[in-house]
Amino acid sequence: MSGSRSNGIRRALDGHRPLTYALRFARTTRLSISVHPDLSVSAIAPLGVDPEAVDERVRRRLPWITRQQLRFEQYHPLPVPRRYVGGETHLYLGRQYRLRIRRGPDSVRLLGSYFWIYCERPTTRRQVKQLLDQWYHWHAPEVFARRLAGLQARAAWIRGVSPAILRLRSMSHRWGSCTPAGHVLLNPELVKAPLSCIDYVLAHELCHLHAMDHSPRFLRLLRALVPQWEQARQRLNTFGR
Repeated sequence: MSGSRSNGIRRALDGHRPLTYALRFARTTRLSISVHPDLSVSAIAPLGVDPEAVDERVRRRLPWITRQQLRFEQYHPLPVPRRYVGGETHLYLGRQYRLRIRRGPDSVRLLGSYFWIYCERPTTRRQVKQLLDQWYHWHAPEVFARRLAGLQARAAWIRGVSPAILRLRSMSHRWGSCTPAGHVLLNPELVKAPLSCIDYVLAHELCHLHAMDHSPRFLRLLRALVPQWEQARQRLNTFGR
């Protein structure tokens, strides 16, 4: 890292794990590090402090920074509402598909790069939405159960978790949650996300069955299941926006 004392964007490296943060110098007597609701990180350092010393301090605080980001992440909004009109794109497993709406018996088919939606009133957006939502609800459990099986195959400590514990629950501001009884609740909207993001959310909730906080133990379990979970989390936070 450069030894410049000017404000700017810095990168703190912990092995192969990078963290970008905004550094600002001010008339203060101590260094402060903050994690913001948008998951960004900033630091305010006293005038004259070596930026590389700040990098080292941020590196030591990475476990705390990660826990704070995970806490804020729970409240991130889901993708914006759609209009459900012909030609509009909708997501499934991270890919975009265009709507083709036609008159006919109620049905939804995924063919090529299109969602073909047939309904008696093709100009009624509510009916189009209901049909597409049903399609997602029908396909989500199979996708989630298949991804859970893959996670179970990689980690002995969760092989006793049955796919039967998976439940769908519509949630306004969360992708998933878990209960003290061991039920994993997933938002059906998650089936629109890439598979790596689905694995991350599922692994996140499975790890909470063994560590209810975001402690270092929780993070170790999460990394064992999804080594690239930071990248998956970042992608999930931006996809579909």
